[in-house]
Amino acid sequence: MKRILTVLLLNILSVGTFCLSCQAQEDNNGDNNHCICYKSVGGDNAWDNQANYTLNTNLEKGRKYTLTMKVKASAACDMAFWPIDTKSPNRNEWNNSTDVQYLDSKKITTNWATYTWNFTANYPIDRLDFEFGKLNGSLYIDDVKLSDDEYGVDVVQNGDLEAGNTDGWSSVTNYRGTTFSLVNSDGSSATPEPKAPEIPDTWEFAKQGDANFHIYLCFGQSNMEGNAAVEAIDKQNVPERFQMLPAVDFSSTKKKGVWCKAIPPLCRPGTGLTPVDYFGRTLVEKLPENIKVGVINVAVGGAKIELFMEEYKDAYIAGEAGWFQGYCAQYDNDPLGRLIEMGKIAQKSGTIKGILLHQGESNNGASDWCDKVAEVYKRICYKLGLNPEETPLLAGETLYQNQGGACSWHNQAALPKLKKAIPNSYVISAKDIPGNGKDAWHFSAEGYREFGKRYAEQMLKLLPEATGIEEVKNVEAGNKSTIYFNLQGQRVNKNELEKGKIYISNGKKVIK
Repeated sequence: MKRILTVLLLNILSVGTFCLSCQAQEDNNGDNNHCICYKSVGGDNAWDNQANYTLNTNLEKGRKYTLTMKVKASAACDMAFWPIDTKSPNRNEWNNSTDVQYLDSKKITTNWATYTWNFTANYPIDRLDFEFGKLNGSLYIDDVKLSDDEYGVDVVQNGDLEAGNTDGWSSVTNYRGTTFSLVNSDGSSATPEPKAPEIPDTWEFAKQGDANFHIYLCFGQSNMEGNAAVEAIDKQNVPERFQMLPAVDFSSTKKKGVWCKAIPPLCRPGTGLTPVDYFGRTLVEKLPENIKVGVINVAVGGAKIELFMEEYKDAYIAGEAGWFQGYCAQYDNDPLGRLIEMGKIAQKSGTIKGILLHQGESNNGASDWCDKVAEVYKRICYKLGLNPEETPLLAGETLYQNQGGACSWHNQAALPKLKKAIPNSYVISAKDIPGNGKDAWHFSAEGYREFGKRYAEQMLKLLPEATGIEEVKNVEAGNKSTIYFNLQGQRVNKNELEKGKIYISNGKKVIK
């Protein structure tokens, strides 16, 4: 008898053609317990924002099920239910599973209501996908139950969220920077906000090394890490004046924390070509021969900006896939800490002139992205004793939609606001830079070469021309030159010159 019951239970837990019958039952009171909140930026497509729940056991093909859940939103919206067999061998052009059941969409209101779907599984469903792509705001979910119609056993293990965590829940698409967290049913946070380190508003600037050895700190996700395969041309004619400080051990001749020629890959063993390669090469080509350029590259494919924030990184890494954890482990699970560590070594022999960033696909268009980048930037400047007025941040755009990019929304929703958060920041255009033709996020090798040159061209505009001249002249009224730099090396338009201040123009010091 025990064996028969065991078999019955196993069949019950093998859960799954959704009959399109449903109803919404008003429940304006909600409850006083936990729920999950998804925050989203409204998109054009239903799939632009998703809430996803991964089942421990697949639904059984041909078996009937009933799904009920409580939902409300910060504004009226549509929410569709598209359960999927993610492990199906049937894939579309984006390499996503085609074994999806597209069920009816519900009208979600600002009040708690219970919604019901009755269906028969067409596939061995292993994930529940809820699509609310056009919502610009918050979606709240609670009391999710999925039961086999024959036996009535609920197979959702964290549907009521009362375990005090979000286990099983995710947002597999980051087209709009969708985030989620555990909250109380009234919307207040159910978990304390991680405590951020306290950074003073001012700090002492560090004494750095050789002013003719220009150092650049580089960080981000996979496009900064380097996704395209390194080609023979990329290893040829690398100038001696272009150096790298490895952030990890590559080999016996390419050791962590020891300067060497910047022969790709620059990030970690097994990574590819990055914009940093041709950023450095372009700089040494354009700068005087007495100037060397050094780069430090710390990046992790798929990383959100939160990976570089100490209050978020530990929980973030713990919740990610094994491959991601493996990359982070090479930086002792503290990528920003490793960047700072290498930066301090670099300052003994050179001067940090700027910071390069390429990141955003995993925070695509998120409303808080600029503020978080500004916080990371401030922490870097503080920990390395850098003057923000003399340390520009160069941030690159994501792959454009007309080049096959899936995260170009970031270029419209987030990057244009970066200047307000970080006054000394500059956005590097990715317009017309080709993708790799394989996925919707990465550039081609040709694209990385061009992108690196664009980063360099912007930096060259910010570097002061070497004067070697102590003469100070007045700015003449009829002077047609529009190229001026302040003494921090930042370019200033003529109409922005301030009376009484000294600037550099055409190799000479001038005073307004």
